[in-house]
Amino acid sequence: MTRKTILNMPGYVFFVICSVLILGIIIGSLYDYQISVALSNTNAIGDFHQHYGNIISHLLYPIAGMCLFKGLRKKGSRFNTLAWGVLGFSLFWTFYSFLDTSGKYLRADYGYVPGQPGSFLPLTLSYMTWIALACLTAYLAYLFLDDENAELLLAIGSVILLAGMFSEFINNGLKIVGCRPRYKYLLTLDDPASEYRNWWQMIPYLKDENSFRSWPSGHMTKATIMLTLPMLADVVKCKKAYLKNLFFVFAIVWIVILGYNRIHMNAHFLTDVCFGVLITYIVYVLTYKLVFSVFEKGRQNS
Repeated sequence: MTRKTILNMPGYVFFVICSVLILGIIIGSLYDYQISVALSNTNAIGDFHQHYGNIISHLLYPIAGMCLFKGLRKKGSRFNTLAWGVLGFSLFWTFYSFLDTSGKYLRADYGYVPGQPGSFLPLTLSYMTWIALACLTAYLAYLFLDDENAELLLAIGSVILLAGMFSEFINNGLKIVGCRPRYKYLLTLDDPASEYRNWWQMIPYLKDENSFRSWPSGHMTKATIMLTLPMLADVVKCKKAYLKNLFFVFAIVWIVILGYNRIHMNAHFLTDVCFGVLITYIVYVLTYKLVFSVFEKGRQNS
């Protein structure tokens, strides 16, 4: 992996992805409402996917934590406490991020009803399920990650964890600033088009509720973490030349499917989806450049 690459892909990939997303924003700025009308098609499969489709994205956080863990342990026993601390924090952040997106759906599927007797067991089961998934992912990452290059492990883990956290904070802030009504909220009105707003028609703090949190898409912010998958191809034990391209194609397909689902389930407009990916992708790229430049300077000075 060199600085000429971006998230372990050739530099031109960055410009292609950004160009496609900008084109989507331009088209959406002209036809957002019409596109949502045409694609609206709520169904059980789409509902399940929007509730749990980002699970794989969330599970990249414990993988990042394990990258940091193995990299720090490789540095020597004096870093053991820090290694365990970072791994523990990555598991906590996985749990927190999941609860923010899918936690309420998992609790409901276990039968949890707020304020009702007997709610303790389904609540506990939902928490234990996610903790088990996060810990299992970290353990599998421990088995499959190669610790030959400690610096690379530390850099990759730092990019995924830091950029992921920062992008989620940015997304939550922008939702409050934009306060754009979701299409599913508009459908509850007698005249849906009457309260439709373009993404640039922002009214900050208009409503403190989920129905006015359409722009940008939080699901797409979390899904964009998948574009870091090609970096992991350099630190797995089974190194294959085609692996990073396979990871990249998988990430793109995953993001496209999730983005389409957000529109046809009436949760977002096309511009919400494209902005969610574009803003987050830029955050990851900037973090990648910064982190790898720091590690490269550290190697040169050592």
